[in-house]
Amino acid sequence: MKHLTRFAPLRYCVFALPPIALGCAEHVETGPPARTVAAIERGLEEESIGVSTRPPVRRAPPQFDDADSDAVRLFYDVLAPYGTWRDDARLGLVWIPSPDAVGVSFVPYGTHGRWTHRALTAVNESGHGPVHEIDEWIWVSDLPWGWVTFHYGRWAYTGDRGGWAWIAGRRYAGSWVDWRAPPSSEDGVIGWGPTPPAHVWRISPGPRPTRARSYGPLDPRDARLVPVPYAAFATPYTYARARDLFAPNLGAKLLAAEAALAVAYTTGPTGAPSPERLGFSPHDVPAPPVMDRGLQQAWMLAPPATASAIGAGPELGPPPRLRTWVAGGMRHAVMR
Repeated sequence: MKHLTRFAPLRYCVFALPPIALGCAEHVETGPPARTVAAIERGLEEESIGVSTRPPVRRAPPQFDDADSDAVRLFYDVLAPYGTWRDDARLGLVWIPSPDAVGVSFVPYGTHGRWTHRALTAVNESGHGPVHEIDEWIWVSDLPWGWVTFHYGRWAYTGDRGGWAWIAGRRYAGSWVDWRAPPSSEDGVIGWGPTPPAHVWRISPGPRPTRARSYGPLDPRDARLVPVPYAAFATPYTYARARDLFAPNLGAKLLAAEAALAVAYTTGPTGAPSPERLGFSPHDVPAPPVMDRGLQQAWMLAPPATASAIGAGPELGPPPRLRTWVAGGMRHAVMR
């Protein structure tokens, strides 16, 4: 780099990182004089090294494809110690949590955690058009693997044999939930249930290389996984009094199936409801704890545009240790 030698007394250095070169200085300044930059550029042009006098602009990557088979490989080892990967005849490759960890009455988005909420401002990608708010319901799980299964993939009920099963997906959400809300907030009942999967994973037969480490005879990391479209005929909804939705002990507040059937007719399918519609004042709505370890892990694997919009803000401290009650299962769910 003979062209840089003559500029050594200026105490500037240039790192050539094609296609961008970044300048640095020992002293805090606004930047090297224009004549210095021009001289450096002229010298580097002879060696065909790209130079930029402005910092690079980082663009957020596009939203992940939910039917990306890397989702299985990414989360396989994370979930394997806490449950069983199984090839289900109806749902394909699924993961089922250990009953010892969640109890036989486990309900996704109902036990072992709590609801939080944040209103996000949505802007058209072009920068033009109307601005509106989106109600983002974020499930805060106190399970060590909850950061995966409540923010990625989908839950489906396998039946009495296996209970709830998780189908891998790569797209992030604060929660994958469908809602049923009352027409008014006066002591109403709210219903919600896991969004059904849009696809299931089928294992394509083929040769498998030998692995030194395996959690069982089924190792989809060595197989070709094919996403197959799936249409659910019904969604199991869990019901509770709307006023109990933000309760830290939500599992204990779920209505039993008999009680849910008696009041479920007062609700109807809806998008994510706003807390105001359910009768909550802004002071009673808990925001997602941005320093929560599980949420931080989930946001880390989400596209930067999504994660920064939802996880930004250091003003909130970690949540208090949550007590949970294992109460739910299909005993608290109603097929709608």
